[in-house]
Amino acid sequence: MDNDLLYVELKNILMRNIYDGTYAVGQPLPSERTLSEVYGLSRVTVRKTLQVLADEGVIRKKTGFGNIVSFERGSHPGKLDQVALVAPAQRTFFSLFLDHFQRIADAAGALVFFIQQSERERIEDTLFRLLLHGIHNCVIWLDYKMLDPVYIERLRALGMNMVFFDIPVSTPYADSVFLDNMDAISSLCQYLEDNGRPPLAYVSRENTAPTSFFEREHAFSSMNPHSVILHIPWFHTGYLSEHMDRFILDTLYPAHRPGSLLCSDGEIGVALKKALQYHEIDDILIAGIDDFPEAEELSLTVYRQPYDLFAQQVFDCLATQNTSKDWQAGTYRIKGELVIR
Repeated sequence: MDNDLLYVELKNILMRNIYDGTYAVGQPLPSERTLSEVYGLSRVTVRKTLQVLADEGVIRKKTGFGNIVSFERGSHPGKLDQVALVAPAQRTFFSLFLDHFQRIADAAGALVFFIQQSERERIEDTLFRLLLHGIHNCVIWLDYKMLDPVYIERLRALGMNMVFFDIPVSTPYADSVFLDNMDAISSLCQYLEDNGRPPLAYVSRENTAPTSFFEREHAFSSMNPHSVILHIPWFHTGYLSEHMDRFILDTLYPAHRPGSLLCSDGEIGVALKKALQYHEIDDILIAGIDDFPEAEELSLTVYRQPYDLFAQQVFDCLATQNTSKDWQAGTYRIKGELVIR
């Protein structure tokens, strides 16, 4: 048991050194002798550690160089028996996806963990901690978080299979599954043009760093180059309740008097509709992306996100990453459905 614990400890140390860049991809690890001396371990324990890392594809022997840090963009063979879903918060949008994903995973015999991302830790470090605990399959919802592509590459080299959900991420080291934002905006613009009054305006978050929101705003501006785009302050928590009244009274009126509003997401759509009703403003037609439970009660026309299709595609991506030697990162844009109310 003691020897097993020592080998696991050394393995984790070497993995952390690869993750933090001490040993870069393509560079050699210290020799067996050096590792034995530095960490006070027997050559047998060191050799076992290196063999396990080699078996997992993290390192490989290269004549004249010893054990070098390997890197394979292809699949990391393994069982899809455990999946971690990592997100900054379990908000309504992610909860709806999680429910569908849980059912698909259950049917396949996979155990799903929900990990709420800490504000005090980078999401890449959270993924690395999961890797040290033997979790090799992760679904990540970034929300407003940003990524360091260097660490995503290192996580892939260490054996992490990853799928980014909802927000398009351009990386050769993970799949990305998200809404067809162009189709969503196009469908909603057509509905508002046919049923609303001009002028048409677009309402989104002030911070468009999450690329789904950037894509939607860009799609709207390209289709409606002369329409106004309005932003609501975005503070990640409580921003709607704190700022919606001010937005309506100071920005929407009297500066702008749109006849139709397209909302970038369900939270804004529901909150804006409620606030307009509170102020007895009933001459603006509102539509938006996301079909949240309150949307039907408020008679909001929405572009419904297909959570069942998202969940199936995400699971299929992980399955491919676990089995296909020819895997290459894919981008999957999935169309939703216009729900008219």
